[in-house]
Amino acid sequence: MTSKGIFVFVGLWLMVIGISYYQQAEDDKRFGQKIAYKQAETFFQHILLMRYWNAHHGGVYAPVTESNQPDPYLNIPERDITTREGKRYTLINPAYMSRQMAKMEKGKTGILYHITSLDPQRPEDKADDWEVRALKAFEDGKTSFSELSDIDGKSYYRYMAPLVLEPECTKCHNEPDKNVGGFRGAISVSLPSSSIEAFIDDRLVNLKRSHLVIAVTGVVALMLGYWAQSKLNRRLTKAETRLQLAYLDALTLLPNRRYYDAFLLKEWKRAMRHHYPLSLIMIDIDFFKTYNDSLGHQEGDRCLREVARTLRRYCRRSGDLIARYGGEEFCVVSACNSEQISQLADILRMAVEMMQLPHPCSQISKYVTISLGAATLIPNDKMQISELMHYADQSLYSAKQAGRNKVVKYKVEIEAPNDSEL
Repeated sequence: MTSKGIFVFVGLWLMVIGISYYQQAEDDKRFGQKIAYKQAETFFQHILLMRYWNAHHGGVYAPVTESNQPDPYLNIPERDITTREGKRYTLINPAYMSRQMAKMEKGKTGILYHITSLDPQRPEDKADDWEVRALKAFEDGKTSFSELSDIDGKSYYRYMAPLVLEPECTKCHNEPDKNVGGFRGAISVSLPSSSIEAFIDDRLVNLKRSHLVIAVTGVVALMLGYWAQSKLNRRLTKAETRLQLAYLDALTLLPNRRYYDAFLLKEWKRAMRHHYPLSLIMIDIDFFKTYNDSLGHQEGDRCLREVARTLRRYCRRSGDLIARYGGEEFCVVSACNSEQISQLADILRMAVEMMQLPHPCSQISKYVTISLGAATLIPNDKMQISELMHYADQSLYSAKQAGRNKVVKYKVEIEAPNDSEL
């Protein structure tokens, strides 16, 4: 993995964590809102239960005090009673109890609930705009109404559900137009959003911390992985370089004699297994000793590098090998027949001659030239690899004897099986 790649992975990881945080944060917000509305609904049901208890007992009498005055809107004969001791009591019906409890709840918890209708008797029961929309929705058959809305500039989670006339309620609500089971108003419950938002904020803080830990852990893991991989790659590169150096000739950068021996043995076994021809060219730079003696070793090394570069340029076929055999000698191994190896040898000879690298001490040309010996065999169990090497070496010797700057192919006197393929 490159340094650019690790930054891409880190960026992707942080993007995934960011998306995860955003989605979970939104889920937490929606979850908080659901809790708020469910809490308001539960509060509403609790109010209904207390009202039912009150109505079931026909109302509750409580002493008349400064804070508990008789309900002026309750017109029944038994609204107020006086005991034998002269102590006054007034009837607290469900509606009056609800209003008193609403004042207490507002002062204690900040939760608001409000008894209202579209045609209230009491001014304080007048519906606000949000409650009017809810009441109209109830008339259309809706069973509950909930929204985030403002009351006096403050945000509240609001829930509202209708009230129906129970049989116990007819003691106080005995108007001709009031029927048991009929719609007679509603109660709205409003929870301050600040209390829910504080809960959500706590969850978001914890969520942010956990995602930050996950993000940092992931980035650290990626960086450690990148560091470990880079370290391993450096070791592998060094090992590969050392391995290459072990099999490369330092001067010409061609494979050396050690690699040549291993390669030739491998190709020999493969040719024997699949029964196809294997060819070898031995190459020698003509009069190289005199070139070295007259121009010096530095020029001699330059000559070897130039010849090696030219030979390598023409040995690019997959499966071919050009190697430095030793001194001024090179060799080519190729899985081809005798005609093909002869053509390749001629190409190599002409390519070196066309370099026109001056040779002041050559006895055959004013330029550097090479002599080449080629041999081809189809290996079998009765042959040794040394035979192919010997034939190529003999061909090279013949090329030198014939005047150098020549290609000689070794002619096998005893034909090998399938030698028509040579």
